[in-house]
Amino acid sequence: MDCTPAIENHAMFLVLSPEELLIQDEDEAAAELVMENLVAAMTRLSPAQARRLHARYVLKKKFWEIAADEGISGSCAAKSVTGAIMKLQKYFIKNGWMPKEA
Repeated sequence: MDCTPAIENHAMFLVLSPEELLIQDEDEAAAELVMENLVAAMTRLSPAQARRLHARYVLKKKFWEIAADEGISGSCAAKSVTGAIMKLQKYFIKNGWMPKEA
């Protein structure tokens, strides 16, 4: 029986200090909370905005690619994504998940 995976899994604990492990846990919890908040905020977007935002940032498409996929202009795709980001920012600020910009 090969025990290599178990040793590799525990190797991280030999490298990180207790403080670093706590920070890592806090960072992971914070990232999870941001994702939960983002899922809630995404329900505020129109289907087109959500689809285009997903295409831009998850699928890494350029605006012209989104435009070609949907039969719209590149500037329309860019405005839609920008509008979606602004809507998400406002929702995050409203719910206290993001500081209000000066």
